[in-house]
Amino acid sequence: MTQGKTTTVLGALSLGAAVALLAAACVGGDPAVRHTAAHPMVPAGTSAALPAPSPPSPAGASSSLPADPSALPAPPARSCKATLKLVETWPGGYRATATITNTADTPLGGWYIQWVLPKGATITQAWNGTHMQSGPIAMIHALEDDGSVLAPGATATDIGFVGAAQAPPTFTEITCG
Repeated sequence: MTQGKTTTVLGALSLGAAVALLAAACVGGDPAVRHTAAHPMVPAGTSAALPAPSPPSPAGASSSLPADPSALPAPPARSCKATLKLVETWPGGYRATATITNTADTPLGGWYIQWVLPKGATITQAWNGTHMQSGPIAMIHALEDDGSVLAPGATATDIGFVGAAQAPPTFTEITCG
């Protein structure tokens, strides 16, 4: 692989990791801590916070964590299905809708939908969710203050966004949680 391609792949991987961390901050944790401190990988006008590191254990103190990290229990599965639909386009812009369905047997709170936009496409406004974008990776997550919890089998269908694009955009690599 050439150096340019390697740099592009590594940059995309780093961006994906940053967005995944951002999604984790949006979905879990103490609501008083989330979205409070600026981070260099977060788009301008948005902010996110990472949890504070745990203080080291005093010498001789025992830890409740197992020595083997693989022995830790897996986090609960966040099962969902998301769709994005391009509704209309005009020269230089577009409007789309999104849906998310909870396919788990437990409520899904703090949901998010993430996808990849084509080069140069952006999101400029969203409703019934908070939007953010870093490069081609876009995301809408539940509004923090409205208690958005999807019951098992429930679908949120009133989510939408508008954006700028030179050509009608395609939405790829759609994930949710």
